Amino acid sequence: MARTADHDSRRRQVADALLRTVAAHGVAGTKLVTVADEAGVSVGLVQSYFRSKTQLLRFAVESLLGRINDRLDGIEVRQPLRGTLQQLAETLLPLDDQRRDEAAVWLAFLPGTLTDPELKQLHDDAVDRQITGLVQGFAGAQKLGELPESLDPLQEALTLTAFVDGLANHMLTQPQHFGPAAGRRLTTAYFDRLFSHTKGET
Repeated sequence: MARTADHDSRRRQVADALLRTVAAHGVAGTKLVTVADEAGVSVGLVQSYFRSKTQLLRFAVESLLGRINDRLDGIEVRQPLRGTLQQLAETLLPLDDQRRDEAAVWLAFLPGTLTDPELKQLHDDAVDRQITGLVQGFAGAQKLGELPESLDPLQEALTLTAFVDGLANHMLTQPQHFGPAAGRRLTTAYFDRLFSHTKGET
């Protein structure tokens, strides 16, 4: 049991090193020897856990998505639901150094989803999970009278997903215009407009 735990810990250590390396140098500039140096282990150890760079990259994406899911699962659902939905959206934005590195890694990996079926499946599952959660949140807000009955929860979930993804990319690549304060301000404005209706309005 202890050996299995040590094995898993080592794999996570290597995956964390990979995320830091990709955030700093991109996928093309990341090599097994670079990851090993970052993790403080030998190249042989990295190769004993991951047979190829592709396998290592896939594990890193799984680890990254696991971190994000853990943060989302840790959000407490409270009424009014507007606050919970905004917190969910802001959790997906690069509002601190750790999330900025994660966003950089995800942006670097994203082109791979066009050619790698396994990466595409990871991406599809993550987006589907996000949309499903948002649909439930918007439908719940409707039932509480926070949103008009005419609102389409699925359409709003898709719109918010696109908004958050676009904003995250701008925050990552154009921080002079879209810093953390701007990200929070724009997200608040988004929800202010969305929740400006009262019960019974259309």
